[in-house]
Amino acid sequence: MVVLTTNSQTITLSVVPSADAFVIAREPTNNYGGAGASSVSGSAGTNADGQLNGAADSLARFPMSNLVSSADAALGTHDWLVTHATLRVYEMGAPPHPIFSRGVGQFEVRWIVNDSWIEGTGIPSMPTQDGVSWKDLSLILEPSIDQTLGFFTNTGADGPLSFDLALIPALVSDIRSGTEVGMYFTAASPEIGFTFDSRTFVVPSEQPRLEITAASQPIVRIDSIKLTNANFVSIGFNTLSNWNYTLQAANGTNGLVSDSWVNLLTVVGQTSTGHVEYVDGLTNGQRAYRLNLTPSFPATF
Repeated sequence: MVVLTTNSQTITLSVVPSADAFVIAREPTNNYGGAGASSVSGSAGTNADGQLNGAADSLARFPMSNLVSSADAALGTHDWLVTHATLRVYEMGAPPHPIFSRGVGQFEVRWIVNDSWIEGTGIPSMPTQDGVSWKDLSLILEPSIDQTLGFFTNTGADGPLSFDLALIPALVSDIRSGTEVGMYFTAASPEIGFTFDSRTFVVPSEQPRLEITAASQPIVRIDSIKLTNANFVSIGFNTLSNWNYTLQAANGTNGLVSDSWVNLLTVVGQTSTGHVEYVDGLTNGQRAYRLNLTPSFPATF
């Protein structure tokens, strides 16, 4: 695991897979878990010689235990929200082995519930039967439970690619639980031939990484309500950056709110923490105040 950036309110961490492998439809019993590359190929995928390779899919698992420990240490024990998830891979535009297809197209990344598959040790020149293969997909995939994390397009050239993943509740739950995040890569275009370096690739900087950003979860409260003179009330609260704070008020009777809540002040997400004092005109009746928070980033609760 790599800590990319951190401050008092956010932390970004990156992990490589604990296992990954690709599987091929035309070789349904062969395993390629030690290949040093992953592959996504459509039904019409062809290699550099124009030979039809057909469909290939990939699987990966990312361990979350160390990531959770680091986020807890930096932001407070589970007192944080997942705000961003990015998958980073390194594409191989011209893979040397004919088992890999070439071509630009669209593919899907899915979160999968089943993380029990075995990576295996097979390589293109020497496949094995000691790990996951195409025939196992029907047992691994659960279409009624597995969920899409997005559709993306490769470039067909050597270089790094980044894909922002949808923060579905199942993904966030896996991240925060400290277990493993399982992913399945499959073609959405018949002509795609997408090869990217796997966790066993010899250059560590080109291995896949799941990058997670987490942010502190603020305490929602008004710190002070006090009379400043005979005509005004001062309401104070502390702010945390990247959150929008809305102070609201409503008139009441006999200790109960009787009118609709109205917005008095909105403090838009800031770059630093701070203290806000709002001065409200004093009325002859009873008045209640409350504070609402919304994230100024795409957080998942």
